[in-house]
Amino acid sequence: MSTAELKRRKSKRLQNKGLQSTDASHTRPNVNSDKADAGSTKTNGSHDQPKARQGSFLWCCSMALVLLAALVVGTSQLGIFDRQPAGSLPSVTNKSPASLSPNQTDSQPEAESINNIQGIFPKGCQWRDIQHEGQAKKFWAKEEYEYWHGDVKQWKPEMPQTCAVRGAPAKEGYAWLNGTPRTEVECAATHCIYRNLWYNNGRFYLLVDGPAAVAPWKMTRNQDLNVVHVDDANQWAAPLDSKVVSGDTLIFDFVYFLHPTAIGHWSEMMFPLFSILRLEPAFKRPATQFMLLHLKRVHLMEWARAVMSVALGVKVHEDLPPMLMQQESDSVWTQIPSPLEGYEPHEWVSFERALVVRDIFTGGVRTFLSTEDAQAFRASMYKQYNLPAPESGRPVPRVITFQRKRANRRVINEDQLVRMLQEFAEVRVVEFNTSTSFHEQLQVISGTGVFISVHTSNLANAQFLPPGAAVFEIIQRNWVWENLDRSFQIQTEMMGDIHHYAWRARHRNQTVYINKRDSERFGDWTSQQCATEDCVEAHTNVDVVVNVNEFRALLRDRLPHVWAGKSVPEAAIPWPEV
Repeated sequence: MSTAELKRRKSKRLQNKGLQSTDASHTRPNVNSDKADAGSTKTNGSHDQPKARQGSFLWCCSMALVLLAALVVGTSQLGIFDRQPAGSLPSVTNKSPASLSPNQTDSQPEAESINNIQGIFPKGCQWRDIQHEGQAKKFWAKEEYEYWHGDVKQWKPEMPQTCAVRGAPAKEGYAWLNGTPRTEVECAATHCIYRNLWYNNGRFYLLVDGPAAVAPWKMTRNQDLNVVHVDDANQWAAPLDSKVVSGDTLIFDFVYFLHPTAIGHWSEMMFPLFSILRLEPAFKRPATQFMLLHLKRVHLMEWARAVMSVALGVKVHEDLPPMLMQQESDSVWTQIPSPLEGYEPHEWVSFERALVVRDIFTGGVRTFLSTEDAQAFRASMYKQYNLPAPESGRPVPRVITFQRKRANRRVINEDQLVRMLQEFAEVRVVEFNTSTSFHEQLQVISGTGVFISVHTSNLANAQFLPPGAAVFEIIQRNWVWENLDRSFQIQTEMMGDIHHYAWRARHRNQTVYINKRDSERFGDWTSQQCATEDCVEAHTNVDVVVNVNEFRALLRDRLPHVWAGKSVPEAAIPWPEV
Protein backbone atom coordinates (compact mmCIF):
# COMPACT_ATOMS: atom_id res chain seq x y z
CA MET A 1 0.00 0.00 0.00
CA SER A 2 1.40 3.41 -0.96
CA THR A 3 2.35 6.09 1.56
CA ALA A 4 -0.30 8.37 0.09
CA GLU A 5 -2.97 5.70 0.60
CA LEU A 6 -1.87 5.17 4.22
CA LYS A 7 -2.17 8.90 4.88
CA ARG A 8 -5.57 9.01 3.21
CA ARG A 9 -6.95 6.21 5.39
CA LYS A 10 -5.43 7.71 8.54
CA SER A 11 -7.11 11.03 7.72
CA LYS A 12 -10.43 9.24 7.17
CA ARG A 13 -10.22 7.53 10.57
CA LEU A 14 -9.58 10.85 12.29
CA GLN A 15 -12.59 12.39 10.58
CA ASN A 16 -14.78 9.51 11.74
CA LYS A 17 -13.62 10.19 15.29
CA GLY A 18 -14.71 13.83 15.10
CA LEU A 19 -11.44 15.44 13.95
CA GLN A 20 -10.36 16.69 10.56
CA SER A 21 -6.84 16.04 9.40
CA THR A 22 -4.97 19.32 9.02
CA ASP A 23 -1.47 20.68 8.71
CA ALA A 24 0.58 21.39 11.80
CA SER A 25 -0.50 24.99 12.13
CA HIS A 26 -4.23 24.54 11.80
CA THR A 27 -6.42 22.27 13.93
CA ARG A 28 -10.14 22.14 13.20
CA PRO A 29 -12.59 20.17 15.38
CA ASN A 30 -15.64 18.72 13.66
CA VAL A 31 -18.12 20.60 15.86
CA ASN A 32 -21.61 21.42 14.65
CA SER A 33 -22.39 25.09 14.94
CA ASP A 34 -25.78 26.62 14.45
CA LYS A 35 -27.42 29.35 12.43
CA ALA A 36 -28.12 31.52 15.41
CA ASP A 37 -24.80 30.93 17.22
CA ALA A 38 -24.81 30.49 20.97
CA GLY A 39 -27.89 28.74 22.19
CA SER A 40 -29.62 27.51 19.04
CA THR A 41 -30.44 24.02 17.83
CA LYS A 42 -27.37 22.40 16.34
CA THR A 43 -27.35 21.75 12.60
CA ASN A 44 -24.77 20.37 10.26
CA GLY A 45 -23.22 22.77 7.78
CA SER A 46 -24.54 22.15 4.29
CA HIS A 47 -21.13 22.66 2.65
CA ASP A 48 -17.96 20.71 3.32
CA GLN A 49 -15.09 22.77 4.63
CA PRO A 50 -12.13 23.27 2.27
CA LYS A 51 -10.10 20.09 2.10
CA ALA A 52 -7.17 20.24 4.52
CA ARG A 53 -3.65 19.07 3.80
CA GLN A 54 -2.73 15.62 5.01
CA GLY A 55 -1.02 15.46 8.39
CA SER A 56 2.41 14.12 9.12
CA PHE A 57 3.32 11.32 11.52
CA LEU A 58 4.54 13.90 14.02
CA TRP A 59 1.19 15.68 13.88
CA CYS A 60 -0.70 12.43 14.45
CA CYS A 61 1.41 11.74 17.54
CA SER A 62 0.66 15.19 18.90
CA MET A 63 -3.06 14.72 18.34
CA ALA A 64 -2.93 11.38 20.14
CA LEU A 65 -1.50 13.20 23.16
CA VAL A 66 -4.24 15.81 22.89
CA LEU A 67 -6.94 13.12 22.78
CA LEU A 68 -5.39 11.42 25.79
CA ALA A 69 -5.37 14.71 27.67
CA ALA A 70 -8.99 15.27 26.74
CA LEU A 71 -9.92 11.90 28.26
CA VAL A 72 -8.29 12.96 31.51
CA VAL A 73 -9.69 16.48 31.65
CA GLY A 74 -13.14 15.70 30.26
CA THR A 75 -15.03 17.12 27.36
CA SER A 76 -14.48 20.85 26.98
CA GLN A 77 -17.48 23.07 26.41
CA LEU A 78 -15.41 25.53 24.40
CA GLY A 79 -12.81 24.72 21.75
CA ILE A 80 -9.93 27.21 21.87
CA PHE A 81 -7.24 26.65 19.30
CA ASP A 82 -4.07 28.64 19.88
CA ARG A 83 -2.39 29.28 16.56
CA GLN A 84 1.37 29.03 16.93
CA PRO A 85 3.82 30.30 14.31
CA ALA A 86 3.74 28.18 11.17
CA GLY A 87 5.70 24.98 11.48
CA SER A 88 5.18 24.36 15.19
CA LEU A 89 2.78 21.84 16.69
CA PRO A 90 -0.73 23.06 17.57
CA SER A 91 -1.77 23.27 21.20
CA VAL A 92 -5.36 22.86 22.33
CA THR A 93 -6.45 24.58 25.54
CA ASN A 94 -9.46 23.05 27.28
CA LYS A 95 -11.10 25.28 29.85
CA SER A 96 -13.22 23.45 32.40
CA PRO A 97 -16.46 25.02 33.61
CA ALA A 98 -16.86 26.07 37.20
CA SER A 99 -18.15 23.32 39.46
CA LEU A 100 -21.18 25.44 40.27
CA SER A 101 -22.81 28.12 38.18
CA PRO A 102 -22.58 31.68 39.55
CA ASN A 103 -26.09 31.65 40.99
CA GLN A 104 -26.20 27.98 41.87
CA THR A 105 -26.31 26.66 45.43
CA ASP A 106 -25.60 23.22 46.83
CA SER A 107 -29.33 22.50 46.93
CA GLN A 108 -29.55 22.87 43.16
CA PRO A 109 -28.45 20.27 40.60
CA GLU A 110 -24.95 20.31 39.20
CA ALA A 111 -24.56 21.75 35.72
CA GLU A 112 -25.12 19.30 32.86
CA SER A 113 -23.92 20.69 29.57
CA ILE A 114 -26.03 18.35 27.44
CA ASN A 115 -29.16 20.04 28.79
CA ASN A 116 -27.73 23.56 29.11
CA ILE A 117 -28.89 24.04 32.70
CA GLN A 118 -25.99 26.14 33.96
CA GLY A 119 -26.50 29.72 34.97
CA ILE A 120 -29.20 31.80 36.61
CA PHE A 121 -32.92 30.88 36.52
CA PRO A 122 -36.20 32.37 37.72
CA LYS A 123 -36.86 31.82 41.39
CA GLY A 124 -38.21 28.32 41.99
CA CYS A 125 -38.23 27.41 38.29
CA GLN A 126 -35.24 25.60 36.87
CA TRP A 127 -35.68 23.45 33.77
CA ARG A 128 -33.81 21.45 31.18
CA ASP A 129 -35.02 20.35 27.79
CA ILE A 130 -35.03 16.65 26.99
CA GLN A 131 -32.94 15.71 23.99
CA HIS A 132 -33.56 12.24 22.60
CA GLU A 133 -30.45 10.69 21.13
CA GLY A 134 -30.59 10.28 17.37
CA GLN A 135 -33.69 12.47 16.96
CA ALA A 136 -33.10 15.86 15.37
CA LYS A 137 -35.56 18.51 16.47
CA LYS A 138 -37.38 20.55 13.88
CA PHE A 139 -37.67 24.29 14.20
CA TRP A 140 -40.33 25.14 16.79
CA ALA A 141 -41.01 21.48 17.57
CA LYS A 142 -42.97 20.59 20.69
CA GLU A 143 -40.48 20.59 23.55
CA GLU A 144 -40.22 18.25 26.49
CA TYR A 145 -38.83 19.52 29.78
CA GLU A 146 -37.82 18.31 33.18
CA TYR A 147 -38.08 20.67 36.16
CA TRP A 148 -36.02 20.70 39.31
CA HIS A 149 -38.13 19.97 42.39
CA GLY A 150 -36.07 21.24 45.29
CA ASP A 151 -38.26 19.66 47.96
CA VAL A 152 -37.36 16.16 46.80
CA LYS A 153 -34.15 17.13 44.95
CA GLN A 154 -35.23 15.43 41.72
CA TRP A 155 -35.88 16.27 38.08
CA LYS A 156 -39.51 15.63 37.17
CA PRO A 157 -41.65 16.32 34.06
CA GLU A 158 -44.30 18.09 36.15
CA MET A 159 -43.97 21.88 36.18
CA PRO A 160 -43.80 23.29 39.74
CA GLN A 161 -46.38 25.86 40.70
CA THR A 162 -43.56 28.35 41.15
CA CYS A 163 -43.04 28.35 37.36
CA ALA A 164 -46.36 30.11 36.74
CA VAL A 165 -47.40 33.52 38.02
CA ARG A 166 -51.05 33.40 39.05
CA GLY A 167 -52.89 36.64 39.55
CA ALA A 168 -55.41 37.35 42.31
CA PRO A 169 -59.12 37.15 41.45
CA ALA A 170 -60.54 40.60 40.78
CA LYS A 171 -63.84 40.07 42.57
CA GLU A 172 -66.49 42.73 43.06
CA GLY A 173 -65.15 45.44 45.29
CA TYR A 174 -61.53 44.84 44.28
CA ALA A 175 -59.33 47.86 45.06
CA TRP A 176 -58.05 48.80 41.61
CA LEU A 177 -54.93 50.86 41.17
CA ASN A 178 -56.01 54.52 41.02
CA GLY A 179 -59.53 53.38 41.93
CA THR A 180 -60.46 52.17 38.44
CA PRO A 181 -59.74 49.23 36.10
CA ARG A 182 -59.38 51.76 33.27
CA THR A 183 -56.01 51.67 31.45
CA GLU A 184 -53.72 54.65 31.94
CA VAL A 185 -50.52 55.18 29.97
CA GLU A 186 -47.39 57.31 30.31
CA CYS A 187 -44.98 57.12 27.40
CA ALA A 188 -41.43 58.41 26.97
CA ALA A 189 -39.22 58.27 23.89
CA THR A 190 -37.81 54.90 24.90
CA HIS A 191 -40.63 53.15 26.79
CA CYS A 192 -44.21 53.21 28.08
CA ILE A 193 -45.59 52.45 31.54
CA TYR A 194 -49.15 51.12 31.64
CA ARG A 195 -51.49 50.93 34.60
CA ASN A 196 -54.15 48.21 34.30
CA LEU A 197 -52.97 46.78 30.99
CA TRP A 198 -55.36 44.00 29.97
CA TYR A 199 -54.54 40.67 28.34
CA ASN A 200 -56.77 37.96 26.92
CA ASN A 201 -55.92 34.92 24.80
CA GLY A 202 -52.66 36.23 23.37
CA ARG A 203 -53.74 39.85 22.86
CA PHE A 204 -53.30 43.06 24.83
CA TYR A 205 -56.08 45.57 25.39
CA LEU A 206 -56.54 49.14 26.53
CA LEU A 207 -59.69 49.49 28.63
CA VAL A 208 -61.17 52.89 27.82
CA ASP A 209 -64.32 54.52 29.19
CA GLY A 210 -65.97 57.87 28.69
CA PRO A 211 -67.01 59.65 25.50
CA ALA A 212 -63.56 60.27 23.98
CA ALA A 213 -62.40 57.70 21.41
CA VAL A 214 -58.91 56.21 21.59
CA ALA A 215 -57.26 54.73 18.51
CA PRO A 216 -55.30 51.47 18.87
CA TRP A 217 -51.52 51.54 18.36
CA LYS A 218 -48.51 49.29 18.14
CA MET A 219 -47.19 48.28 21.53
CA THR A 220 -44.26 46.46 19.92
CA ARG A 221 -43.41 45.25 16.44
CA ASN A 222 -45.41 42.03 16.97
CA GLN A 223 -48.10 43.23 19.37
CA ASP A 224 -51.00 45.54 18.59
CA LEU A 225 -52.82 47.27 21.41
CA ASN A 226 -56.53 46.69 20.91
CA VAL A 227 -59.14 48.95 22.48
CA VAL A 228 -62.13 47.95 24.61
CA HIS A 229 -64.27 51.08 24.77
CA VAL A 230 -67.06 51.00 27.37
CA ASP A 231 -69.29 53.51 29.13
CA ASP A 232 -68.02 52.63 32.60
CA ALA A 233 -64.86 50.60 33.25
CA ASN A 234 -65.92 49.53 36.77
CA GLN A 235 -69.26 48.19 35.57
CA TRP A 236 -67.53 46.32 32.73
CA ALA A 237 -64.94 44.68 35.02
CA ALA A 238 -67.24 43.82 37.96
CA PRO A 239 -68.85 40.64 36.56
CA LEU A 240 -65.77 39.62 34.60
CA ASP A 241 -63.87 36.42 35.32
CA SER A 242 -60.51 38.17 35.63
CA LYS A 243 -57.21 38.05 37.50
CA VAL A 244 -54.89 40.87 38.52
CA VAL A 245 -51.12 40.47 38.45
CA SER A 246 -49.98 42.92 41.10
CA GLY A 247 -46.72 44.79 41.35
CA ASP A 248 -44.43 45.82 38.50
CA THR A 249 -44.33 43.59 35.42
CA LEU A 250 -41.72 43.97 32.71
CA ILE A 251 -43.22 42.88 29.37
CA PHE A 252 -40.62 41.78 26.86
CA ASP A 253 -41.55 41.05 23.25
CA PHE A 254 -38.67 39.32 21.47
CA VAL A 255 -39.31 40.98 18.12
CA TYR A 256 -37.11 38.61 16.08
CA PHE A 257 -39.02 35.50 17.12
CA LEU A 258 -37.95 33.64 13.96
CA HIS A 259 -34.38 33.80 15.30
CA PRO A 260 -35.05 33.09 18.98
CA THR A 261 -31.52 32.11 19.95
CA ALA A 262 -29.68 34.87 18.10
CA ILE A 263 -28.02 36.53 21.07
CA GLY A 264 -27.33 39.68 19.07
CA HIS A 265 -31.05 40.39 19.06
CA TRP A 266 -31.20 39.80 22.80
CA SER A 267 -28.46 42.35 23.37
CA GLU A 268 -30.07 45.09 21.28
CA MET A 269 -33.17 44.79 23.46
CA MET A 270 -31.62 44.13 26.87
CA PHE A 271 -29.01 46.91 26.69
CA PRO A 272 -31.61 49.70 26.34
CA LEU A 273 -33.66 48.05 29.09
CA PHE A 274 -30.71 48.35 31.49
CA SER A 275 -30.51 52.10 30.90
CA ILE A 276 -34.27 52.62 31.08
CA LEU A 277 -34.64 50.85 34.41
CA ARG A 278 -31.84 52.99 35.85
CA LEU A 279 -33.81 56.06 34.78
CA GLU A 280 -37.10 54.83 36.27
CA PRO A 281 -36.58 54.81 40.05
CA ALA A 282 -40.34 54.44 40.63
CA PHE A 283 -40.38 51.13 38.76
CA LYS A 284 -39.21 48.20 40.85
CA ARG A 285 -35.72 46.91 39.99
CA PRO A 286 -35.66 44.01 39.53
CA ALA A 287 -39.30 43.87 38.47
CA THR A 288 -41.84 41.89 40.48
CA GLN A 289 -42.18 39.56 37.49
CA PHE A 290 -41.01 39.32 33.91
CA MET A 291 -43.30 38.46 30.98
CA LEU A 292 -41.60 36.95 27.93
CA LEU A 293 -43.72 36.84 24.78
CA HIS A 294 -43.63 34.39 21.87
CA LEU A 295 -40.66 32.29 22.97
CA LYS A 296 -40.21 28.94 24.68
CA ARG A 297 -38.09 27.97 27.65
CA VAL A 298 -35.64 26.17 25.39
CA HIS A 299 -34.83 29.52 23.79
CA LEU A 300 -33.70 30.96 27.11
CA MET A 301 -30.11 29.78 26.87
CA GLU A 302 -27.66 30.78 29.56
CA TRP A 303 -26.36 33.82 27.67
CA ALA A 304 -29.85 35.34 27.48
CA ARG A 305 -30.59 34.63 31.14
CA ALA A 306 -27.26 36.11 32.23
CA VAL A 307 -27.75 39.33 30.27
CA MET A 308 -31.35 39.49 31.48
CA SER A 309 -30.21 39.26 35.11
CA VAL A 310 -27.91 42.27 34.80
CA ALA A 311 -30.42 44.27 32.74
CA LEU A 312 -33.09 43.71 35.39
CA GLY A 313 -30.75 44.59 38.26
CA VAL A 314 -30.58 41.14 39.84
CA LYS A 315 -27.87 41.00 42.48
CA VAL A 316 -25.11 38.41 42.55
CA HIS A 317 -26.28 35.03 43.90
CA GLU A 318 -29.93 36.01 43.56
CA ASP A 319 -32.48 34.48 41.20
CA LEU A 320 -34.31 36.01 38.29
CA PRO A 321 -37.81 37.24 39.16
CA PRO A 322 -40.74 34.91 38.42
CA MET A 323 -41.49 34.64 34.73
CA LEU A 324 -44.75 34.58 32.80
CA MET A 325 -44.68 32.73 29.51
CA GLN A 326 -47.19 31.66 26.93
CA GLN A 327 -48.33 28.08 26.57
CA GLU A 328 -46.01 26.33 24.14
CA SER A 329 -47.20 25.47 20.65
CA ASP A 330 -45.70 23.37 17.86
CA SER A 331 -46.00 26.25 15.40
CA VAL A 332 -44.39 29.66 15.59
CA TRP A 333 -47.54 31.24 14.19
CA THR A 334 -49.84 29.77 16.83
CA GLN A 335 -47.30 30.58 19.53
CA ILE A 336 -47.83 34.33 19.07
CA PRO A 337 -51.51 34.36 20.18
CA SER A 338 -51.09 31.51 22.66
CA PRO A 339 -52.63 31.95 26.17
CA LEU A 340 -50.47 32.45 29.23
CA GLU A 341 -49.28 29.47 31.22
CA GLY A 342 -51.53 28.87 34.21
CA TYR A 343 -54.51 30.68 32.68
CA GLU A 344 -57.50 29.54 30.68
CA PRO A 345 -57.83 31.12 27.21
CA HIS A 346 -61.04 32.92 28.16
CA GLU A 347 -59.59 34.50 31.33
CA TRP A 348 -58.92 38.21 31.35
CA VAL A 349 -55.70 39.28 33.08
CA SER A 350 -54.92 42.82 34.21
CA PHE A 351 -51.34 43.87 34.90
CA GLU A 352 -51.32 46.43 37.66
CA ARG A 353 -48.23 48.20 36.33
CA ALA A 354 -46.33 47.17 33.22
CA LEU A 355 -43.26 48.60 31.51
CA VAL A 356 -42.74 48.00 27.79
CA VAL A 357 -39.52 49.05 26.05
CA ARG A 358 -39.85 50.50 22.57
CA ASP A 359 -38.07 48.29 20.02
CA ILE A 360 -36.28 49.72 16.97
CA PHE A 361 -39.48 49.32 14.93
CA THR A 362 -41.52 51.48 17.32
CA GLY A 363 -39.01 54.27 17.88
CA GLY A 364 -36.51 52.62 20.23
CA VAL A 365 -32.74 52.22 20.09
CA ARG A 366 -30.35 49.29 19.76
CA THR A 367 -28.02 49.98 22.65
CA PHE A 368 -27.47 51.70 25.98
CA LEU A 369 -28.56 55.30 26.45
CA SER A 370 -25.15 56.41 27.73
CA THR A 371 -21.51 55.34 27.86
CA GLU A 372 -21.73 55.31 31.64
CA ASP A 373 -24.51 52.71 31.43
CA ALA A 374 -22.59 50.64 28.89
CA GLN A 375 -19.46 50.43 31.02
CA ALA A 376 -21.49 49.78 34.19
CA PHE A 377 -23.19 46.87 32.42
CA ARG A 378 -19.84 45.35 31.43
CA ALA A 379 -18.55 45.58 34.99
CA SER A 380 -21.78 44.10 36.38
CA MET A 381 -21.64 41.17 33.97
CA TYR A 382 -18.16 40.19 35.12
CA LYS A 383 -19.23 40.63 38.74
CA GLN A 384 -22.23 38.36 38.15
CA TYR A 385 -19.80 35.61 37.14
CA ASN A 386 -17.26 36.27 39.90
CA LEU A 387 -14.63 37.44 37.42
CA PRO A 388 -12.49 40.57 37.67
CA ALA A 389 -13.77 43.27 35.35
CA PRO A 390 -11.28 44.53 32.72
CA GLU A 391 -9.66 47.78 33.84
CA SER A 392 -8.96 50.92 31.86
CA GLY A 393 -5.38 52.09 31.38
CA ARG A 394 -3.85 48.65 30.99
CA PRO A 395 -2.25 47.46 27.75
CA VAL A 396 -4.62 45.22 25.84
CA PRO A 397 -3.59 41.56 25.49
CA ARG A 398 -1.49 40.89 22.38
CA VAL A 399 -3.93 38.16 21.42
CA ILE A 400 -6.08 37.95 18.30
CA THR A 401 -9.22 35.89 18.79
CA PHE A 402 -10.83 34.72 15.56
CA GLN A 403 -14.41 33.57 15.99
CA ARG A 404 -15.32 30.78 13.63
CA LYS A 405 -18.72 29.88 12.26
CA ARG A 406 -19.79 26.47 11.03
CA ALA A 407 -23.26 26.54 9.51
CA ASN A 408 -23.40 29.78 7.55
CA ARG A 409 -21.39 32.97 7.08
CA ARG A 410 -18.29 30.83 7.16
CA VAL A 411 -15.03 32.21 5.84
CA ILE A 412 -14.32 30.00 2.84
CA ASN A 413 -10.60 30.83 2.85
CA GLU A 414 -10.29 30.61 6.63
CA ASP A 415 -6.91 28.81 6.50
CA GLN A 416 -5.40 31.61 4.45
CA LEU A 417 -6.92 34.29 6.68
CA VAL A 418 -5.67 32.71 9.90
CA ARG A 419 -2.14 32.28 8.54
CA MET A 420 -2.15 35.98 7.69
CA LEU A 421 -3.35 36.89 11.20
CA GLN A 422 -0.35 35.06 12.63
CA GLU A 423 1.83 37.77 11.12
CA PHE A 424 0.54 40.21 13.74
CA ALA A 425 0.12 38.34 17.06
CA GLU A 426 -0.77 35.10 18.78
CA VAL A 427 -4.01 33.80 17.25
CA ARG A 428 -6.75 31.85 18.97
CA VAL A 429 -9.66 30.35 17.06
CA VAL A 430 -12.85 29.91 19.07
CA GLU A 431 -16.28 28.56 18.35
CA PHE A 432 -18.98 29.40 20.86
CA ASN A 433 -22.00 27.10 20.74
CA THR A 434 -24.87 25.80 22.85
CA SER A 435 -22.64 24.06 25.37
CA THR A 436 -20.23 26.96 25.91
CA SER A 437 -20.87 28.42 29.33
CA PHE A 438 -21.02 32.19 29.54
CA HIS A 439 -18.34 32.04 32.22
CA GLU A 440 -15.96 30.58 29.64
CA GLN A 441 -16.98 33.09 27.00
CA LEU A 442 -16.18 35.96 29.36
CA GLN A 443 -12.80 34.42 30.16
CA VAL A 444 -11.94 34.27 26.47
CA ILE A 445 -13.20 37.78 25.75
CA SER A 446 -11.36 39.32 28.72
CA GLY A 447 -8.09 37.90 27.39
CA THR A 448 -8.61 39.23 23.87
CA GLY A 449 -6.98 42.33 22.42
CA VAL A 450 -8.34 41.97 18.88
CA PHE A 451 -11.65 40.23 18.15
CA ILE A 452 -12.18 39.16 14.53
CA SER A 453 -15.45 37.71 13.34
CA VAL A 454 -17.94 37.67 10.55
CA HIS A 455 -21.14 39.59 11.23
CA THR A 456 -22.81 37.10 13.53
CA SER A 457 -24.86 37.08 16.67
CA ASN A 458 -21.91 36.19 18.90
CA LEU A 459 -20.45 39.62 18.20
CA ALA A 460 -22.76 40.64 21.05
CA ASN A 461 -19.84 39.54 23.24
CA ALA A 462 -17.76 42.44 21.87
CA GLN A 463 -19.26 44.73 24.54
CA PHE A 464 -17.36 42.74 27.17
CA LEU A 465 -13.91 43.24 25.62
CA PRO A 466 -11.26 45.02 27.72
CA PRO A 467 -11.00 48.79 27.34
CA GLY A 468 -8.78 49.57 24.36
CA ALA A 469 -9.47 46.31 22.53
CA ALA A 470 -10.57 46.28 18.89
CA VAL A 471 -13.16 44.52 16.78
CA PHE A 472 -12.46 43.77 13.11
CA GLU A 473 -15.75 42.70 11.60
CA ILE A 474 -16.22 40.82 8.31
CA ILE A 475 -19.50 41.93 6.74
CA GLN A 476 -21.16 39.87 4.05
CA ARG A 477 -22.27 41.42 0.78
CA ASN A 478 -25.63 43.26 0.54
CA TRP A 479 -25.94 43.58 4.31
CA VAL A 480 -27.16 47.15 4.83
CA TRP A 481 -30.95 47.02 5.35
CA GLU A 482 -32.10 48.94 8.45
CA ASN A 483 -28.42 49.55 9.37
CA LEU A 484 -27.89 45.86 10.04
CA ASP A 485 -24.25 46.19 9.08
CA ARG A 486 -23.74 48.65 11.93
CA SER A 487 -25.84 46.94 14.59
CA PHE A 488 -22.81 45.77 16.61
CA GLN A 489 -20.74 48.85 15.83
CA ILE A 490 -23.51 50.99 17.34
CA GLN A 491 -23.17 48.99 20.55
CA THR A 492 -19.37 49.07 20.78
CA GLU A 493 -19.39 52.78 19.93
CA MET A 494 -21.51 53.44 23.02
CA MET A 495 -18.91 51.62 25.14
CA GLY A 496 -16.56 54.52 24.40
CA ASP A 497 -13.38 52.47 24.79
CA ILE A 498 -13.60 49.73 22.13
CA HIS A 499 -12.34 50.27 18.59
CA HIS A 500 -14.50 48.84 15.82
CA TYR A 501 -13.44 48.44 12.20
CA ALA A 502 -14.88 46.46 9.33
CA TRP A 503 -14.07 44.87 5.99
CA ARG A 504 -17.02 44.51 3.64
CA ALA A 505 -17.55 41.96 0.86
CA ARG A 506 -18.62 43.98 -2.19
CA HIS A 507 -18.31 41.61 -5.13
CA ARG A 508 -20.38 38.68 -6.34
CA ASN A 509 -17.37 36.35 -6.30
CA GLN A 510 -16.90 37.02 -2.57
CA THR A 511 -20.30 35.50 -1.77
CA VAL A 512 -21.22 31.80 -1.81
CA TYR A 513 -24.96 31.23 -1.47
CA ILE A 514 -25.72 28.08 0.51
CA ASN A 515 -29.18 27.86 -1.05
CA LYS A 516 -29.01 27.73 -4.85
CA ARG A 517 -32.41 29.38 -5.15
CA ASP A 518 -31.15 32.40 -3.17
CA SER A 519 -28.29 32.74 -5.64
CA GLU A 520 -30.68 32.64 -8.59
CA ARG A 521 -33.06 35.18 -7.04
CA PHE A 522 -30.69 37.65 -5.41
CA GLY A 523 -27.16 36.94 -6.64
CA ASP A 524 -27.12 39.87 -9.05
CA TRP A 525 -28.97 42.34 -6.83
CA THR A 526 -27.19 45.43 -5.59
CA SER A 527 -27.21 46.49 -1.95
CA GLN A 528 -29.76 49.19 -2.81
CA GLN A 529 -32.06 46.58 -4.33
CA CYS A 530 -31.62 44.22 -1.37
CA ALA A 531 -34.10 46.11 0.80
CA THR A 532 -36.67 43.35 1.21
CA GLU A 533 -36.85 40.88 4.09
CA ASP A 534 -36.54 37.98 1.63
CA CYS A 535 -33.29 39.32 0.24
CA VAL A 536 -31.91 40.11 3.68
CA GLU A 537 -32.83 36.66 4.97
CA ALA A 538 -31.09 35.09 1.96
CA HIS A 539 -27.90 36.95 2.87
CA THR A 540 -27.86 35.49 6.35
CA ASN A 541 -27.36 32.15 4.64
CA VAL A 542 -24.16 32.79 2.72
CA ASP A 543 -20.47 32.10 3.09
CA VAL A 544 -17.78 34.73 2.53
CA VAL A 545 -14.49 34.83 0.65
CA VAL A 546 -12.27 37.40 2.36
CA ASN A 547 -9.80 39.44 0.37
CA VAL A 548 -6.81 38.66 2.57
CA ASN A 549 -4.61 41.40 1.13
CA GLU A 550 -7.25 44.04 1.88
CA PHE A 551 -7.73 42.68 5.39
CA ARG A 552 -3.97 42.65 5.97
CA ALA A 553 -3.79 46.29 4.87
CA LEU A 554 -6.57 47.20 7.30
CA LEU A 555 -4.72 45.51 10.17
CA ARG A 556 -1.42 47.15 9.28
CA ASP A 557 -3.13 50.51 9.23
CA ARG A 558 -5.05 50.22 12.51
CA LEU A 559 -3.26 47.76 14.80
CA PRO A 560 -0.36 50.10 15.65
CA HIS A 561 -2.91 52.53 17.08
CA VAL A 562 -4.58 49.74 19.09
CA TRP A 563 -1.31 48.38 20.51
CA ALA A 564 -0.20 51.95 21.34
CA GLY A 565 -3.31 52.52 23.46
CA LYS A 566 -4.77 55.32 21.33
CA SER A 567 -8.28 56.44 22.22
CA VAL A 568 -11.23 55.41 20.10
CA PRO A 569 -11.68 58.88 18.55
CA GLU A 570 -7.94 59.14 17.80
CA ALA A 571 -7.88 55.80 15.99
CA ALA A 572 -11.27 56.01 14.27
CA ILE A 573 -11.72 55.70 10.49
CA PRO A 574 -14.90 55.91 8.39
CA TRP A 575 -17.14 52.86 8.19
CA PRO A 576 -16.56 51.04 4.87
CA GLU A 577 -18.79 52.18 2.05
CA VAL A 578 -21.16 49.81 0.30
